[in-house]
Amino acid sequence: MASLTVLLRHSGKWNSESNYVNYSIEGIPIKEYASYNDLVASISNQLGIDLSSKSIKIQYKVKGNCTTMEIHNDMGYMVYVELKKENKEFKMYPLCITTIEKELVSGGSLIKGDIVQIDEAVQRYDSDISDTLALDFVNSGQAIGVFELDKDLIISKINQREVMAGQIYKDMAILKEVMEHYAISQSSALLCMSEDCEWRFKASSINKSKLFKVREFIDKHTCPLKDKMYEQRQASNSLIGSMIRPKLTNHKRKYTPKDIIDDVKSDLGVDVSYMLAWRAKEKAMNFLRGEPADSYKKLPGYLYTMDMAYPAYGVIDLGNDVAWTWFFKQLKIAYGDRENMCIVSDRNESIIKSVSRVYPDVPYFACIWHLWNNVYKKFKKSHAKLSEIYFSMAKAYTQAEFDSLMEKVDIRVKEYLELAGYEKWAKLYAPVNRGWTMTSNIAESINAALVSARELPIYEFLEEVRKMFGVGIAVVPSTEYIHTVIDEGRSYTVCLLERNCVCGRFQVDELPCPHAWAVLKSKFLMPEDYCSNYYKPNSVVMTYDVPMYSLPDRNQWNIPAHVAEEVILLPKWKRPPGRPKKKRDKPFSELLHPKNQHSCSICGQGGHNKRTCRNAPHRI
Repeated sequence: MASLTVLLRHSGKWNSESNYVNYSIEGIPIKEYASYNDLVASISNQLGIDLSSKSIKIQYKVKGNCTTMEIHNDMGYMVYVELKKENKEFKMYPLCITTIEKELVSGGSLIKGDIVQIDEAVQRYDSDISDTLALDFVNSGQAIGVFELDKDLIISKINQREVMAGQIYKDMAILKEVMEHYAISQSSALLCMSEDCEWRFKASSINKSKLFKVREFIDKHTCPLKDKMYEQRQASNSLIGSMIRPKLTNHKRKYTPKDIIDDVKSDLGVDVSYMLAWRAKEKAMNFLRGEPADSYKKLPGYLYTMDMAYPAYGVIDLGNDVAWTWFFKQLKIAYGDRENMCIVSDRNESIIKSVSRVYPDVPYFACIWHLWNNVYKKFKKSHAKLSEIYFSMAKAYTQAEFDSLMEKVDIRVKEYLELAGYEKWAKLYAPVNRGWTMTSNIAESINAALVSARELPIYEFLEEVRKMFGVGIAVVPSTEYIHTVIDEGRSYTVCLLERNCVCGRFQVDELPCPHAWAVLKSKFLMPEDYCSNYYKPNSVVMTYDVPMYSLPDRNQWNIPAHVAEEVILLPKWKRPPGRPKKKRDKPFSELLHPKNQHSCSICGQGGHNKRTCRNAPHRI
């Protein structure tokens, strides 16, 4: 198996200019066909890093690109190997290793009322204008031992309904939003200004980390009612935005401000305006997708990696001369220059120029539908009658039929069609058989599929397009029979010799699973050779390979006397009253099931469809 020698830079740090400085140097060999986990294991063994308590971050810089590239999965490792294979010099493309301590928190045990060490200074959280929560950072006693925090005990979602002392929150923002939600649902104030009131809320950071622990919470107002209750409860756009984030993770889902108004009313019992709902949605989308400027910063490294992984793949800004020339060059590489070939499109000038450059000997024709749209816009009178004549002329087979139809056309339309060139749109005048089957333009279908994705930032939009066109499964051979298949970020091991895959389908169904199918396709092997014999045509034919003889004519029957004299009695059966049943009796369970009930294709429940489904699982 081929291997490459890679330079490791470790024990250093990244400066403000994105350069790795003050580092030590070592070298390791890496295998050309390996996985990301293999790379991590090799580096940790060489540098003596204990992966049980530490993790590593692997980065490198490409020449001429100031943005650092990170290897964090198998695809990233494959791209780095391809880059390294182009320049195998030891000093080129070194890997910069950063060691990260796994999260440890100071304390003894996670029981209610623990005291933990925090910042020495007492601080107050400054909220924005639309928010009302203020959190106190307070000092506490001594630090106790070190323990590893169970992540299941950390509250990381804002739908937490109960607030009490001892709870630990992921960060201050989550705690703040939970308290806002709690105040609205309980119809109480978040901050009481009365000195005589017993209401108290104190929270502190744990060992100067982002984690926050509720140290004290007394949800009891002893002040006058006017200080305790809000007559008009209001929800800020920040609170609503945090509530609806999970429903906006899928950009294809339609979630309108009207839906937000209904959800806020249902969850909080608060009426909000359309404008507040719209602003909350915008705030949530900015939180999930980031600012456009941040998306553009990702483009240099992303486009470079795309060029390495998909060298025939291009991203263009406009359909200009350069873009169309590049497209037809790629088409010529893939399709070639064939006999009786022609190109049909609208009369775009850039397309005409590019065809003349790349395919100078291939005839170019105008799409009869696009030409008709031009005729319709220029000559709107009697367009219904003109449409029938125009398409009949385009499909005419004889000169007499074409001339007869042309006589019925207005002189201005006739001049326009003659100027376009009869040979460009009429079958009778075409020098080659251009084909006359109208099909839906694949580009229009792609545009329709990407309507919702156009609202995404540029980086996420390009990634959606890549997923639509890119190779969904990557095959990385390990040995002659064992291959690693990367499908949507997950790795699957396929063994052709044993005919199994870690997904289980190959060995259970005895048919190649999608991962095995990808391996067979990459090696140009016949899939039927890896199917069970029971699925092959010969086995199916043998199942029904039983001789079927025809019955002799009734006049040729030779029936023995004892058979002819045999008497068969009628069954003892009394016909029940009423019309005879032609359908089976249904069990009670089927009778309870409503007839023709439609169900949602996402959650499977009835009463709604996928457009209005609110039970769909969401990734946060």
